[in-house]
Amino acid sequence: MLLALLLTACSSIPTSGPVITYLAEENGRNQGPEYTFNPPGPEEGATPEEIVQGFILAGTATQDDYKIAREFLAPSLAGEWQPVERTVVFRNTVKVVGSPSESEFVLQLEVESVVDERGILQAAEEGTTESVPVNLVQVDGQWRISQVPDGTMLSATDFRTLFSPYNLYFYDATYTYAVPDVRWFASRQGVSAAIVSALLEGPAPYLAGAVISAFPEGTTLVRRSVPVESGAATVDLSGEVLTGTTFLRRQQMQQQLELTLAGLNTVSTVKLTVDQRDVDLGGGPDPAFRAALRNPAVGDTQIAILDGELVYYEGSRPLRPQDLPSVARYEPRNPAMSLDRQHFAFLNAQRTRMFVIGPDRTLQEAVSGTALTAPSVDPFGWAWTAAGDSGQVYAVDPVREQDSPVEVGAQWLTERTIKALKISREGSRALIVAVEGGATKVFVAGVVRDRDGRPKGINTPIVLNPSVPVDAGVWADEETVVVMAPSATKEVTAEALGLDAGSMRMAPLARMVGISAGNGPQDVYAQTPDMLYVRVGNSWAPQAPPVVQDRAFPG
Repeated sequence: MLLALLLTACSSIPTSGPVITYLAEENGRNQGPEYTFNPPGPEEGATPEEIVQGFILAGTATQDDYKIAREFLAPSLAGEWQPVERTVVFRNTVKVVGSPSESEFVLQLEVESVVDERGILQAAEEGTTESVPVNLVQVDGQWRISQVPDGTMLSATDFRTLFSPYNLYFYDATYTYAVPDVRWFASRQGVSAAIVSALLEGPAPYLAGAVISAFPEGTTLVRRSVPVESGAATVDLSGEVLTGTTFLRRQQMQQQLELTLAGLNTVSTVKLTVDQRDVDLGGGPDPAFRAALRNPAVGDTQIAILDGELVYYEGSRPLRPQDLPSVARYEPRNPAMSLDRQHFAFLNAQRTRMFVIGPDRTLQEAVSGTALTAPSVDPFGWAWTAAGDSGQVYAVDPVREQDSPVEVGAQWLTERTIKALKISREGSRALIVAVEGGATKVFVAGVVRDRDGRPKGINTPIVLNPSVPVDAGVWADEETVVVMAPSATKEVTAEALGLDAGSMRMAPLARMVGISAGNGPQDVYAQTPDMLYVRVGNSWAPQAPPVVQDRAFPG
């Protein structure tokens, strides 16, 4: 690719490079093509600014450990520079700003996101900028970069071409569920090793303490390589990993690797070795081993309100459960239930009290407060709500916690107004919609529990960036939430947000006041004051009466 360079004190570089080679192999869960960028190396007699611009463009060439980009560096830096330490994704262009010295420049970027060496993506707030200093020296009469921070800079377009999201999987505290941790890696040779290395290092900070790994802390690959031959990935670990381990723990390690590497379409089986020797897995499943449930389905039945009572709702048919007590005197709203239909919760009309119903079908008041959020029932039977104005989160188990609700610690929420709180279907994460500094934001955070499963804290979150107004949200699957801002008078647009930073706006619907999501972002139901709708394609199809209120899938 030829660069059109402006020899001025301030210029910009193109935001994308040409795609030269198409590779037939599929790259992970996106199943899209892999591309190889092949920008030119440094030209003989290139000016300092041309070297800087060429180096930035060469960051798109990931092959051979960024060999082309290293050609722009002085020998003292070429071997030390760490290209995967940090990837800055920028909008529009990079400005190359000169100085009185011809060998010093500052690169100015408008940042969209940053990916660290572990593949953790952090989205930047709108308007975030960054300045990157660059120094050059002459080497044998040619300008080369002698100082530049580790990492590369990619346009948003090139980033989405070169990088793909992959799910690392960890366990919930009971080893019942597999919990995804989305990471971003360049689609290049060695991506399988990058994925396994990140898995062995543990979960992202927002999930720390909320999920667990079967691998002991400090476990590493013997070599940073996970060869894949005929669909079989060989993961060779350091010897100390097996010290004191049971067959059960080894089988859980194997399963965790299989779940994680399933995101690579080139991998069909995983072989676990230690110092190139096959790991003894015991010859058969341990009696205590159970296959971890990934992306648990919630079925087709919702809980709803009809004529002041709790009803099941499937398709367009309401059914009054015969084993549930009457709740009409409390003017119920916003019901929730567990997947096994053993635990229920709802608010009164004023949103000042939350009631719960346990397996014994006893109705009890569990929480009182102001502006309580719609309840959420996790897979372990805990009913959750939050006092919107105070930021206090509550959890109640009607079987174990008879006296008072558990006040779940979440220091970061104390100065925010909580609009919605929903626990994920495996119980390890919380979706929170809250007002911060006058703006409503969408957060996802890990839920920390003690050894008995009792909730004790909500981690500092990651932030999702919707493009529509938001006041409410629900989980649609293990890595997707659906958000919207209810309005009985205006047109409302709901949006599906992925933890991989993807998004999908749904068709607008006039006077949408409620939404529920079942098994994926296509299985979505909306409510207006006088009609129920189901999502069909990207349209809303009305459903036959009767019109139930406040439908919610389990969770």
